[in-house]
Amino acid sequence: MAAIDQLRKAILAQSPTDQQRDAIFADELEFLLRAAPGSGKTWTSCRRFIWRAAKWPYPVGGLALLSFTNAAIREFKTATIKIGRREFLSDPNYVGTFDSFVERYILAPFGHLLAGADKRPMLFPGPRPGDRNNKQLEVWTDGWRGRRISVPAWEVIPYRDGANLCFKASSTFGNLPIAANAEHVYKPVYKLLSLGFYTHDQRIFWACELLLKRPHIAKLLAGRFPEIIVDEAQDTNRWLLILLKLLRNKGSKITLVGDPDQCIFEFSMADANALPNLKKKWSIPEMPLSQSFRCNNQIAAAVRNVGGNANFTGAGNGATEWHRAFVVKETSNTFSDGLAAFQRLADQAGVSINSAAVICRGNEQLESLRGKVNYTKLQGKAKALAKAAFLRDSRYDYRGASDTVERIVRELTGDDPLWERIDTDPNSRERMAVALAIWKFVKSPDRLPPVSQLGATWIPSMRTQLESLIEEIGLRCDLKLGHHIKATGLSISKRPLPLFESVHDFPEVRQDTIHQAKGESINAVLVIGSTRFWNSVMTAVQSGDNTENRRLAYVAMTRARHLLVIGLPKGHYDKHLKTWLEWGFRVAT
Repeated sequence: MAAIDQLRKAILAQSPTDQQRDAIFADELEFLLRAAPGSGKTWTSCRRFIWRAAKWPYPVGGLALLSFTNAAIREFKTATIKIGRREFLSDPNYVGTFDSFVERYILAPFGHLLAGADKRPMLFPGPRPGDRNNKQLEVWTDGWRGRRISVPAWEVIPYRDGANLCFKASSTFGNLPIAANAEHVYKPVYKLLSLGFYTHDQRIFWACELLLKRPHIAKLLAGRFPEIIVDEAQDTNRWLLILLKLLRNKGSKITLVGDPDQCIFEFSMADANALPNLKKKWSIPEMPLSQSFRCNNQIAAAVRNVGGNANFTGAGNGATEWHRAFVVKETSNTFSDGLAAFQRLADQAGVSINSAAVICRGNEQLESLRGKVNYTKLQGKAKALAKAAFLRDSRYDYRGASDTVERIVRELTGDDPLWERIDTDPNSRERMAVALAIWKFVKSPDRLPPVSQLGATWIPSMRTQLESLIEEIGLRCDLKLGHHIKATGLSISKRPLPLFESVHDFPEVRQDTIHQAKGESINAVLVIGSTRFWNSVMTAVQSGDNTENRRLAYVAMTRARHLLVIGLPKGHYDKHLKTWLEWGFRVAT
């Protein structure tokens, strides 16, 4: 039997659905594979990649399989190796993230041409001595109440708004809009590139600039990769769409795999309408993967009313009457009603709480789960450090707390030459010493003050301890910490209270935001959000609008395998319960 026939037989032996089989063996070289949650998207994409690589008809070039996370790429590589086709993972093929693709095939070999330099540019490691005082790296924009703010070039994010090139400041500066098609913004960003650096947010912008200005490079790249498979294509931002368009115009055939209903990264400029628009613009067919292997029929029947895919189905009936979707009325600010119902329903459904999760709309609900948060209106670096203390004290996330503390220390001491040395050599003893000092600072409640401390004493204590940490590391700080670590936003009435008042009987169950849980399968899920959130979801469903909150709710709900519970605030529950029941949800009793 020919090798290609053996491969086809091996894939069919793994019992793909009819929809999966059609996508894997499709003759079309371009199509949109619209994959519902839990429908085996990665499994199907991987076998499509293997099938096309085995049938490669071109005399030169290879097949590229691109995704957005290293976790997805590891899954692709593992599956390819398991099916006995390890050789497809090496040249001339490429399996990797978009970022690594841009680095390896565009900026590494050609990036120096943008600035007429002799050396390739590299990812900006952080401000070096003198960078903050370099006026050529400075952008001015209007801030709060018209106050002029200086934004360094490495905090500028280019983006597209239609045909316009626009710029905004990073989250460090509150995502402030800067300008559209402005030469005075382009110049500092270009100056940073001419010095040999670009940031993560500027990387894909410069790659597109290069291919636009030197189309022969786009042609070479299209010849290098005549076929490209894009996984999680719904998360593709506009720069990546421009990149794909440039390659497609030069001959690459592109298969898009994703689900518009699961586009929840608008903050990183992903566009939920991108896939439907590309399908129409490129005149490519759509193939569905609509059956979930994750959730049961009862959950799928309820949740598809929230999403936009009317063909979404489950993997069979639930094993018991408790394996389904429920709603519960929430009257507590700490979500105690939902938590109690969730634990009770999990017991009845035979699902261990250790394999369950509470998924929150955002960090506000995540923090409120543990108790009463009094620091939310703090501002700037004080609020970031309070969140670091919360991560340590309530979520035991020491790494997250350490990363936050290091970021604040860098912002306060960015001109110190120590940072350039340790960024140049991440394995140096100096780097290890800095990491150890910050780790010890975070581990000790005597150093990083706990959020159980009163607001009136936490602020001065934090200021003193942070100054001590900076001195211990040996950094130079010319700034007065009193101007940066202050109680602005913490009202007089809250200063005598702890920054955070915990709930001591909180159940030991995983808690995460929707973004953190995306891509996972979880046995039992409780979804919680504010009245405003659920009202916006209801309005979007009833009006047929594909809003971000609607997509967030859909993604959260479709994580559940056996049990789904929705905690609805009392005001929303009383007004909209009838609709939830019509959708197929039951009331938790």
